[in-house]
Amino acid sequence: MIIVTEEAKRIMHAAARAALPEGQSLRLETTRKRGIEGPQQVALLIEEPEEGDEPVEHEGEPLLYVSRRVSAAYNGCVVDLEWTPKGPALRIGPPPADRDART
Repeated sequence: MIIVTEEAKRIMHAAARAALPEGQSLRLETTRKRGIEGPQQVALLIEEPEEGDEPVEHEGEPLLYVSRRVSAAYNGCVVDLEWTPKGPALRIGPPPADRDART
């Protein structure tokens, strides 16, 4: 299971409200699954959820779907918001040392 911080959920929710076409969702998937060359990475895509995806809810509604591949490869990791010189970005990594990722 992947944990998504509340701050990351808020920014994804705002982006989804502004940009998602009807019937589409935010989805975490591996770049290799999508045929993108280079080292495998996690991509935030706008597309329909697939069977077996793990939903992540925000305010009682599905916000994001996590593919089985991403969920298995990053089990226990945290998706968080990170501020960069280019603006906000999402990062996925291990939970902070003081937090149990499964809670």
